Amino acid sequence: MKLGKMTDREIKNQQIKDTLAKTREKRKTQRCLVFELKLDSSHFNLKTKEALKMMFVEAKWLYNYYLSQEDIFKLDCKIDKVVHKDKDGNDVESELRFLPAKYKSSVYEVLKNSIKALSSTKKKGKKVGKLKFKSQYNSIDLNQYKNTHKIISNNRIKIAGIKQHLKVFGLEQIKPEYEIANAKLLKKASGYYIKLTCFEFIKESIFTNEVKPDVGLDFGIKDSIITSDGKKFKVSIEESERLKKLQRKLAKATKGSNNWYKLKLQVQKEYEHIVNKRNDVANKIVNFLLTNYSTVYFQDEMIQAWHHGIFGKQVQNSCLGRVKAKLKTSPNAIMIERSFPSTKLCLNCGALNILTLADRTYKCDCGYEEDRDIKAAKTILHAGRCKTNYIPTERRDFKPVENKTSASFDLSRGVSYGSVKQEAPAFRQG
Repeated sequence: MKLGKMTDREIKNQQIKDTLAKTREKRKTQRCLVFELKLDSSHFNLKTKEALKMMFVEAKWLYNYYLSQEDIFKLDCKIDKVVHKDKDGNDVESELRFLPAKYKSSVYEVLKNSIKALSSTKKKGKKVGKLKFKSQYNSIDLNQYKNTHKIISNNRIKIAGIKQHLKVFGLEQIKPEYEIANAKLLKKASGYYIKLTCFEFIKESIFTNEVKPDVGLDFGIKDSIITSDGKKFKVSIEESERLKKLQRKLAKATKGSNNWYKLKLQVQKEYEHIVNKRNDVANKIVNFLLTNYSTVYFQDEMIQAWHHGIFGKQVQNSCLGRVKAKLKTSPNAIMIERSFPSTKLCLNCGALNILTLADRTYKCDCGYEEDRDIKAAKTILHAGRCKTNYIPTERRDFKPVENKTSASFDLSRGVSYGSVKQEAPAFRQG
């Protein structure tokens, strides 16, 4: 279609498509950097404090208002008044005075995307729940640099809807050559943060001839992460004694009192501190793996289900889920099918042997013997190299006795035969 025969709207849409296509091509030559920086609240004036507070309050009102409507996709995101519940549960109409139109649109898009994601998951045959009304709204999308947010100097930033230029700790980390994209304004127990997404062009490494080995990972309970070359990572961050003490005080306090709110804030801050420590450990582990190994192979373990097992508390205190989520987004990491028998498979003869949780050493009738977790990591590494990402449907017929004790695995072809059962259900007891 020629531009001369297109309407103004069609021309604009085409320009947007062309721009997005160019951006996608450019991103292939760039790497993404994310900085979460704290706003210096000591410099806030009274108007800034009120504006920041009410932005998140009004975003909550708007989100809940949209969610209460029958057909969300037919709504207009440019509204000035909403009906919401007050602290006594009564309907109240309030004007959105502190929430700019750009932020209203972002709240609307967040809700639409959540509904689309649930719908897509449901179409795949999976059970999904319903979106819930929010008691707090803690994240506002800032989608356009120089429109919703703009860096003024090496320590100050301008955010739409706030007149004051805000001082930011660590803003000097953003180098002039970085291309700044979208951002998020965050509200946490410890204060307000801005999460900036930046891009920089990938520089060719001077160590281009360096050959790095591949590695397989096994997620476990005793040693949380084990590599195929024998390295073990403890990724558990226990709840602090201070948190337990604060929780006991909060339980005894009168709900709704000033003391109760103070204790609740202290508990939230302590939780945030623990979460930050777990994120830090996860980042360091992932960075170590991606820096020292060429390709990382890991299994699609159902870590969420482990939370409800006999070792649930240990898993909840770990950062296994964070490590897995970060690896899933890396181009240098490959995930193996969940049903692959990494623990049961013998690397020497290919037999499938049944192990209990008490068996910490893998022993096979062929004489092969090794640490259970290291052996599992080696098996995952081998499966990844053989591109065994799924279990074939064609299976060999077994005699009753053979089927009960073991199965076979052809190591040369990377294809398994026999009954294969995933390991994860062992952690769902209790």
